[in-house]
Amino acid sequence: MYVRDVPSEGTSSMVRSRITGRNHAYLSNHELKVHLLAEYGSATLDIREQFALLPWEETQFIATQLGIRHPFFPGTSTPTVLTTDFLLTLARPDGMELVAISAKLKNDLTSRSLEKLLLERIYWNRRGIRWILVTEDNIHAIRASNLMFFETALNDERATQSGINPVAFSRRFEDHWAPSLSFNDIMNLTIDSMSVDVHTGHALLGTAVWNRDSRIDIDTKKLTHRDTVDLKL
Repeated sequence: MYVRDVPSEGTSSMVRSRITGRNHAYLSNHELKVHLLAEYGSATLDIREQFALLPWEETQFIATQLGIRHPFFPGTSTPTVLTTDFLLTLARPDGMELVAISAKLKNDLTSRSLEKLLLERIYWNRRGIRWILVTEDNIHAIRASNLMFFETALNDERATQSGINPVAFSRRFEDHWAPSLSFNDIMNLTIDSMSVDVHTGHALLGTAVWNRDSRIDIDTKKLTHRDTVDLKL
């Protein structure tokens, strides 16, 4: 299945994961935000999107037991294979945990979509796997937005090609920090002092953020190019 094959009111996107080493395709910004939060999570070992709920006879059985109409391909009597938006593998002190996540906006939670979500939840419950419904109300919205701000740095080769340590670049950025200066002001001072272009500078700083080596506060307020920046103590 390709993104172009699926009707969607959201913005489709593709991001290459440092954790999995592959491209992940998403049908909405909300799904992308959930991916980025998982990508940033220190416990995340694997991210699988649109995970198929097989065997398909099982979801049909669950639907029959609940008296819910199982989804079919339009205009046919062929049942579709249900999928869950994310299946994460997380590191835990006593081993690994699988967590299934359905990422949905509140406006999309119609009575019909809730029926299909119930099918998903019971499918995972039968396997002893935790299932979570993630809406815009229960994600770290500011962190997600700021990770999107640095999303291109996940795989920007200019950071490695520059020969500059991302930690050293971030420290220089922090040295130029002042409460009255905007992100762009500090970035311009930093790239001038280290003789790199702005795109390389953004890649270096973003790499430090993704590696948790930057003091930039990504949890308190939304980052923009023209606003001031907060640093963690």
